[in-house]
Amino acid sequence: MAKLFVALNFSSDGLLSRKITGFRRRFDPKYNQYSFAHMSLLAPFEVFDSDIAELGETLKEEIETFYYDNKTAPKLAFTGVGVHEYKRKQHLYLNPCYNIDLSHCSDMIVDICKSFIPRSVKYKENKSQFLPLGVFNNEDDLHTVLEHAKLEFNHNSELTIKSISLYQRRMGIWVENEVLVKFPDSEKHFLHLNNHSL
Repeated sequence: MAKLFVALNFSSDGLLSRKITGFRRRFDPKYNQYSFAHMSLLAPFEVFDSDIAELGETLKEEIETFYYDNKTAPKLAFTGVGVHEYKRKQHLYLNPCYNIDLSHCSDMIVDICKSFIPRSVKYKENKSQFLPLGVFNNEDDLHTVLEHAKLEFNHNSELTIKSISLYQRRMGIWVENEVLVKFPDSEKHFLHLNNHSL
């Protein structure tokens, strides 16, 4: 059996992205394990190893169709910070705010992934997804960091989605198994158009 999840990968350009990187570098003990900004669209799930290729192809086909002829990269807005307790650890996160298109795409991805989970395997869905800022072992550590987070992320902002990928757990580490869709680089596209207009 293989353990997988699907995630949005965010561009490293932009003010919010740089703020997240700087914040996590200072406060997140697990920053070195995964330094790039990404957000899972569903809780990790299990499928048969023999089904991974078909799942990847199905997801890729449906996502590419959904975003067919998309000229700009989609963006995901965030509205403040929150805290989630899981396995006695405190998870500090940014709260996402989906637009209609991204919400429909996310629902479609979740439905496809769930259809590949064997009936014999129990799957517990997350009530919501969020962008992690750090994981802390106790409330004292969290309390100190939370004040910094509220100051640094007190305004609503958004991140550009660079790609959507399928991740797989191998030897205890999450690795990118396949890029399902890659979006146009909006900043480079904008500069390219400006250069042509000069």
